[in-house]
Amino acid sequence: MVIRKYGLEIREVEREDLELIRQYRNTESIKKRMIYKDQISRAQHLEWFKGIQSINHFYFLIYKDDSAIGLINGKNINYEKGSSEGGIFVWNEDRNYEVSITASIILNDFNFFVNNFKINYAQVLKSNKKAIAYNEFMGYVISEKIHENPNVIWMSQTKENYKKYRKKIEKLAFDEFNIADKVTEYDVFFQPYERDRALEFLKKIPLKQQETYQRILNR
Repeated sequence: MVIRKYGLEIREVEREDLELIRQYRNTESIKKRMIYKDQISRAQHLEWFKGIQSINHFYFLIYKDDSAIGLINGKNINYEKGSSEGGIFVWNEDRNYEVSITASIILNDFNFFVNNFKINYAQVLKSNKKAIAYNEFMGYVISEKIHENPNVIWMSQTKENYKKYRKKIEKLAFDEFNIADKVTEYDVFFQPYERDRALEFLKKIPLKQQETYQRILNR
């Protein structure tokens, strides 16, 4: 699956992307912001990839001008409850903040306006003050839910809080695009070789989402 919007393209991760992701994920600048800080081997990374091959996880590489510059995800998706858990890391330091905001808007629009989800969750290290502030800026609040890891907190973002954040961000001036133009199903595409997998995916999700993805496939 690919979503194209605001000069970015986010493409669902495939096996040939794994070594690129692993190399950046193992850099000290990114590891220090992660809950899991150990070096990740090729075998571990392959097992991780196998584990995300389900309808409950979307992991996307973020592309700008045909260069991969980060990873964004919605995982542990519950279609019945309309919930997803988000995460992002960008390895291009020159564009980190700008890309993080834009890619997050794309994925949140996808969650809330295409999939019609109700809430997003995030796990954040208590020590990662930048991530906490960034999430709060985006409409997340610190959840009362206690994390099993005492060094980590849960944060949550409802659809209504995201809409309020979006109204604020729409007032900013973006030279290259109009952020008020929300992501819709017409910005979502399946690659031709994905059709069989997409049809299997459709069988496993609720009817409302089935109708949306069937329209995307039929375009």
